[in-house]
Amino acid sequence: MRNFFLILLCFVSTLVLSQEYHFDYFVKEKSVHLKSVKSEWFNDWFYNSTSDTKIYLENYNNKTIAILYSEDKKLKHIFKVNKLKEQINFVYKHSRRLNESDIPTTPYKGKEVFEIKKLDSLKYSFAVFKDSKRKKKEIDAVINLDIGEFEYIDFRIDHIITREAEKHLKNLLNQNQKYIVRSVDYKYNSKYNRINSFESIQKVNLTVEVPEILKEPNHWSDFED
Repeated sequence: MRNFFLILLCFVSTLVLSQEYHFDYFVKEKSVHLKSVKSEWFNDWFYNSTSDTKIYLENYNNKTIAILYSEDKKLKHIFKVNKLKEQINFVYKHSRRLNESDIPTTPYKGKEVFEIKKLDSLKYSFAVFKDSKRKKKEIDAVINLDIGEFEYIDFRIDHIITREAEKHLKNLLNQNQKYIVRSVDYKYNSKYNRINSFESIQKVNLTVEVPEILKEPNHWSDFED
């Protein structure tokens, strides 16, 4: 992959005291939907391996924005992203209130239960059952790990119980090593099959600033100027 993100600059629209967010990795993830019509798409984000903070890149109609979630303040901050050759610039646009659905709820208190089994040192099976009888699987997945420079245990499965399962897997792993969930092959009720995998993980040095004085959005869509 080209060294696209080595030179990173960030600007804000208001020259006031600001809050800085630092990111040390750029991650490109590929998702392949295997049933019933095959399709694939990519997700890109910058990651702080110490604080677990992310800033996501989203594209629409040849426009790119970045979204930074501040869950402690129940806000998401939107940036316009400009790319020119080997530079990428972030310009603060506005901030929005997060919906309750955007904020993870812990701990999980539903009837569903999960099960994790070791297949080998870097591979684990993960299943979610409808209830404690463990007769009906709702999710059946294989988690593939790599030993990495930082820890990233995220199943990338849209189910709230996975937050508890990720904590459980961490406790099963060698505490003297750092692990990355490199790929996940999972299906819902044997009907929906998808593979999520990291295409690349690149070391970067990015600082993004959120101004002290926040702007309210002027448009319904974050892509509109």
